[in-house]
Amino acid sequence: MKRILQRIAALSLSAAMLAVTALASDALGSRLYSYTLDICTGTTLTREVMWSASKQDLRTENYVTYRPNADVSPQVSYGSSVLSTQTVYSMAKSLEAGGHRVLSGINGDYFVMASGDPLGLVVTDGVLRSSASYLSALGFLADGTAVAGKPDLDIKADFLGYSLKISEINKIRSGSGYFLFSDDFGPNTKNTRKGVDVILAPTGQEGTKTTGADGSTPLTESRQLGIGKRVPCQVEEVLHTDSATPIPAGKFVLSISETGGDWLIEVLEALQPGDRLDLEISSQDTRWNDVICAVGSMYHILSNGAVTGENESVNSSSPRTAVGIKPDGSVIFYTIDGRQPGWSIGATIPMVAQRLAELGCTEGMLMDGGGSTSFVSTYPDKETSSTMNKPSEGNARAVTNAIFLVSNLKPTGVPGSLYVTPRDLTLLAGGSTQCVATAMDTGWYPMSALPGEVTWTADQGTVSESGVYTAPQQAGVYTVTAVSGGVTGSTRITVYDAPDALSITDLKTGKSITSLSLTPGEQISLSAVASYRTIPLTIGSESFTWSVSPDLGSITADGLFTAGPVTAKGSITVTAGKNTVSIPVTVSADPVFSLLCDFEGKTAYFTPSGCSLALDREQVKLGRQSLLLTYDLSSGSASLACNRALSNSEKYLSLWIYGDNSSNILSAHFNREDGTPAVQTTKLGFSGWKRITFAVPENGVSFQGLSISGSGTGTLRLDQITLANQTAEDTEAPVVTLSLQGTAVTARLSDNSLNALSEERITLTMDGTDVPFTFSGDTLSATLPDPGNSFHQVTVTAADTCGNLGRASAVIDGSAPSPFADMTRHWASSCTTRLYELGIVTGTSGGANPRFSPNDPVTRGDFALMTARWMGLTLSDYAEVRLPYADSPSIPTWDQTAVRALYSLGIMQGSAGNDGRLYANARSPITRAEAITILSRIQAKGWPEASLTAFSDASSVPSWSRSAMASLVGQKVVSGTNGQLRPGASISRAEVAKLLMSIW
Repeated sequence: MKRILQRIAALSLSAAMLAVTALASDALGSRLYSYTLDICTGTTLTREVMWSASKQDLRTENYVTYRPNADVSPQVSYGSSVLSTQTVYSMAKSLEAGGHRVLSGINGDYFVMASGDPLGLVVTDGVLRSSASYLSALGFLADGTAVAGKPDLDIKADFLGYSLKISEINKIRSGSGYFLFSDDFGPNTKNTRKGVDVILAPTGQEGTKTTGADGSTPLTESRQLGIGKRVPCQVEEVLHTDSATPIPAGKFVLSISETGGDWLIEVLEALQPGDRLDLEISSQDTRWNDVICAVGSMYHILSNGAVTGENESVNSSSPRTAVGIKPDGSVIFYTIDGRQPGWSIGATIPMVAQRLAELGCTEGMLMDGGGSTSFVSTYPDKETSSTMNKPSEGNARAVTNAIFLVSNLKPTGVPGSLYVTPRDLTLLAGGSTQCVATAMDTGWYPMSALPGEVTWTADQGTVSESGVYTAPQQAGVYTVTAVSGGVTGSTRITVYDAPDALSITDLKTGKSITSLSLTPGEQISLSAVASYRTIPLTIGSESFTWSVSPDLGSITADGLFTAGPVTAKGSITVTAGKNTVSIPVTVSADPVFSLLCDFEGKTAYFTPSGCSLALDREQVKLGRQSLLLTYDLSSGSASLACNRALSNSEKYLSLWIYGDNSSNILSAHFNREDGTPAVQTTKLGFSGWKRITFAVPENGVSFQGLSISGSGTGTLRLDQITLANQTAEDTEAPVVTLSLQGTAVTARLSDNSLNALSEERITLTMDGTDVPFTFSGDTLSATLPDPGNSFHQVTVTAADTCGNLGRASAVIDGSAPSPFADMTRHWASSCTTRLYELGIVTGTSGGANPRFSPNDPVTRGDFALMTARWMGLTLSDYAEVRLPYADSPSIPTWDQTAVRALYSLGIMQGSAGNDGRLYANARSPITRAEAITILSRIQAKGWPEASLTAFSDASSVPSWSRSAMASLVGQKVVSGTNGQLRPGASISRAEVAKLLMSIW
């Protein structure tokens, strides 16, 4: 019962001390919040978060305050040798594996990072493991009392009538003096230069009182190295070496380099096996004789309550580790994190010294800092320790040694107190947090069950029977107390009533939201996140007010937004105190697509590896080009790398693939919000064009590219890669309306998909020649060049993000006389006149009045010539193309290069004869189906295809021409005659002229 009462008193005292602690630190800034936990007898764990007004950032410190008592022991730890390095967390795990309960631990001394050599001394179990004769140190006596200062060790070797100084123990040997090594240093001396090594075996009687060689220094005889110890030894061997010497277990090596001093070398060489050599280690400050563990300290930064100025760069704010000692003997193991804006910016060394003084210390020792600063502790409700601070390098650095506090108690199973943990330590006024009570036994170990029902109380605010605390509307620091089975515990919660920042998050995912795009009726639960000086504040539903733009939808008091029934744009706003934040919101029933790449003129969007890329016109799904990807998987996978950030509405990635019917796998790579990768895959076991859709993984924030895995080689074509808010394919073309007023052009453009139209995917042409324009909102405006008295076709074409093409055309009637004698008042007169002006068509006979012969059927060769001229091809470039046709000699000379050009471009392919050979049939009339198919091939892909069922002869359209016929009908270029398409009929010269003008 006495221990239980002591525990309750300790908990009450801790709360009382917290309540009266100053609200500001002259060293670090004003306190934002803090908490203190009792973790064992006389031992408390504290975190304080300060605000630096000058730096406009946080400082976060963690420290343990320890009053020496029998229940807790300090320990110094290092790895397998004094040179080995481990993280403080790893050292804690080793102690726990040995049966210790680690209460807390911090990193120890500065060290040489290349070798792990500690700069100062190391003492464990009363044994001097490594020395430093000139640096300060921190030590602990058997009762836990701390000793601080400079041991100023006097280390001697007494032999052959001499008493000679030993420079260091278990340090990397340098150029002068004697160095002593024990097996704490490692398996060998690590010497790399010539020298003399003497193997020594200890022979002393443990505990015998003696004096040093000078006859006055009191020493204790021992077989192990220690401060205030004399170790008699017998020489076993004297070695001349040029490399490292093995260190026998339990023995010593006295070593000197060839540059260590001639006389010292000669004296050491004079030793013989069997000679006696005594090792003496003493300090004028006899307190160090009784130290059972110690580590070096680079700087004694606080002495007799005054900042010493014994420090390194005073202007560097960095992570720091220090130990402070109070006049009553209490010790503070202190760390402050740094180099992490938004968490902690650190402190200068004088700041740390001043902070230790503020905490009541009169002595302060600086440990290693920077990336070495590490703080581990075992929370009262946990069985094992964890890293409590945030190391500045992201991961804890391996260090040379560490100082721990370990419990000497064992579990008792008798309830001693309650440990109360709130989910949130900082609340906005009116906010709520769940509190949990865990029973601790009288040995300060967590118990599996509470000793009885829990009763909750709070000094202000309310707390439910289940422990949910709701803060009052006033700022302050409030206590929540739990009582169970006669034992009690409490926690302190800081409440703010005026946050200085506010943001909106998705309640389901916790992700911050900067904009929303929803469909009508869609719902999303939103939450507001408030912060003060960057510290998150938990908010209660009554702490903030939601509002939404008219017609956008509705939002409840707890943040459930329901989109309205119609397309609308506006914002959602949340207010807390004097702070307000809004996000733009779009409600649209239409799909939202984003174009990633359409390969119209570029391959550089991706960075290839294990494959080659080229633009291709042979197989195109949309537009005029696709991406030709040739891969070889013999040495691994092939990849197309990119880095495209994803918006909230981009939930699906779609692309068209012309498969190679292989067994290989195509993968889409994404990164999640937490930085982890995610992969979606599909098999390539198909040929021809296929639309593939990959779902963006949950919390996906970027698209990283594509890869192909498997075996062998292959060829793929990719086209029109898009991101969308839905999986459905968009096949609806943009709608274009066009009006002409003289030379003034106005066009209105719209699309079923939101933001699908952009200026770079819109063209205005006059007779196929681009005309500059301006595009704003949904309106195109332009002024045409002087049309003269010629006939002209004016066309506006738009491609949406999914590659669908829409167009509208208008004509400017011309009064230019026809050059052809037989075209007077002919319905195609204007077309043929303009095509003649452009050099695309000529007459069938020469002279002053050539004839056009509009009703004559067009031969395949002449159609090739007219089409090639319409395309603007330089026919001489194709003069050397070899034709595969059996009837190539019969192609008219005037048609030869045009046929070569269209064959080379894959536009005209010829037809197979009964003998299986390929024929051009250049002198034969071309059918309407053949002509329309060829014209479709010279267009971009993506035009809407109309149904042909309205034509009585639709069933007679050949399968190879059906898509082309439907495309030109959909463009209103082909309208049929008397309800018929007549696909097998020949096409006249006038009809071809009309088609060529119409497809511009």
